[in-house]
Amino acid sequence: MPLKDLVVYLANRMATGTLTLEHGTIIKQAVLDEGQVVNASSNVPREFLGQFLINLGHINEEQFQRAWATQQETKVFLGRILLMIGLITEENLTAVLQLKFRETLLEAFDWKDGTFAFEAGVTPNLPDGAQVRLPLVDVHKEADFRVRAWQHFRRAFPRGSCTVTLKRENLAEPPRPGSMDEKVLHFIEDGMTLEEIGLRTHATDFFLYNRLYALYRLGALIVHDGAEDFEIDVELGLGDNPTPEQLLEHARKFYEQGNLRDAWALSRRANQLTPSLDAALLQRQVEVAWLPKLKASLIASGKKPAIALSAGELARLPLSASERYLISRVDGRRTVENIIRVAPLSELEALAFVDRFVAQKWVSLP
Repeated sequence: MPLKDLVVYLANRMATGTLTLEHGTIIKQAVLDEGQVVNASSNVPREFLGQFLINLGHINEEQFQRAWATQQETKVFLGRILLMIGLITEENLTAVLQLKFRETLLEAFDWKDGTFAFEAGVTPNLPDGAQVRLPLVDVHKEADFRVRAWQHFRRAFPRGSCTVTLKRENLAEPPRPGSMDEKVLHFIEDGMTLEEIGLRTHATDFFLYNRLYALYRLGALIVHDGAEDFEIDVELGLGDNPTPEQLLEHARKFYEQGNLRDAWALSRRANQLTPSLDAALLQRQVEVAWLPKLKASLIASGKKPAIALSAGELARLPLSASERYLISRVDGRRTVENIIRVAPLSELEALAFVDRFVAQKWVSLP
C-alpha cells in the first residue's frame, strides 16, 4: 500500500495508535490520536526539533547546546526547556512542531520502497508540554501539492550538486538582515552547492528548494549543473564504476576482517546507489559495531580538533558536500561532541567523517 493511501486510510478511520515507517536505515514514527498526528520522531537528523529551530532562526547553535545539556540532565522535553528559559514562545513552538510532524511524514512520501507497521491503540507517553495536533487529512492534501512542486523544482535544479549564480538586481526586495534568505544568498555567492547550502542552513530539502524556486522564477538565479556527489573512501581496484553488488561483497569482507571503516564506506555507497535490504542490514551491523568505538576514541577524550592544512590545501580536498560542511566546523575551539551534535548528519556519519579526517591527517586531535 503506498504511504499516500495509508494516510487516507488511517485518517478516514480516525485511527489511534503508532505508525512506524522504515526505508533502509531510516526509521520514522508517528503517534496518532483519532486521525491526527500528536507526535512524530525520526532518525533523520534534519528532522530533529533542534534543526528546525535553528533553521527558522528561533535559536542559535550556542543556545541549542545549552538547552541540550539541560535536557540530558533533567530529561525534560527540549521545547519545554526553551519555553522555560524564554528562548521561544508557546505559539512559535507549536508552529515548529507542526512543521516537524508534517515534514517527517511528507519526506517519506517520496520513498520508492519501504515498510510500515501500524499498532492500533498503542500510544507511548508523549513529551511533557506537547499539545500539538496535525490532521492526517492536511498531510494528504499537502502531499498532492508537493508532487507537482517537486516536478518544477527538479526541472530547475537537476541535482544537489548544482551551483547557482545570484542576480541581486532581480530580487523583489533586499533580504531582511539576519534572515534565512540573507544567509542563503550569502552561501550562494560563496559558490556553495545546493546540498551544501541545505546543510549550512539545517533545512529540509523541500523548505530549501521551495525558497530557491521562488528566486528562480524571479530570474534571480542562474543554475549551473553539477556532477553526482558520491565518493568512495578507499582504493579497491574495482574500476571506475563498481556495481552495488561488488561494493556490498567487498563491504562484507571488510566487516568480517574487522575493517569497520571501509565496510561502512562501501555498504553506505551500495545503499546510495541501489537501496536494498541486504545493504541496509549490513550497514546497521557495521554501525552497531563501530559507533561505540568511534565515540570512545573521538568523544570520550573531550579533545578539540583543529585543521592541519592550509586554506588552499583544504579547498582542493576531494570531499563530499557533507564532509565539506563538517570540516568547516572544525576550528580548534569546539569538541568533537559539540561539532556533531548540531550537524544535520547522523551521529555515525559525522563521526565516520571525523575519523577519516584524522586518519588522512587533514585534522589533528591535540
